[in-house]
Amino acid sequence: MLKKLLMSSVIAGVMAFGIPTATAFAQQTTAEQDAKKAGKEAKTAGKQAGEATKDAAKATGKTVKKGAKKTAAGAKKVGQVTKDGAKETAEGTEKVAKKVGEKLTPDTTSAMCKDGTTQTGKTKTTACANHGGVAAR
Repeated sequence: MLKKLLMSSVIAGVMAFGIPTATAFAQQTTAEQDAKKAGKEAKTAGKQAGEATKDAAKATGKTVKKGAKKTAAGAKKVGQVTKDGAKETAEGTEKVAKKVGEKLTPDTTSAMCKDGTTQTGKTKTTACANHGGVAAR
């Protein structure tokens, strides 16, 4: 009697909760999901590039203002202060340009090859290396 009760309880539990299978946990994505993910990542990169540009403008403005204050401090230092302000502005601009470039430069490029296929790689030449070279436009 007790054995039947335990067996029926186990069977009822399995029926109610199901038996987890490997396919229930498998993570499969479709091309559409991959495209959406790539779109989101591109949007994020665009936002980051915009923020970097905004930061660059802000830093340049502050540096110019700082240089102007130093220039007003005395006529003797005018040449040196202007040189320092220009140097700081150039350094700030270079840093921001590097950040923006890193955010916007893709790791790969695609190219139309002479055999009619489109391939991707670090450069167009390497993308079409085994496909007869890059097709002329």
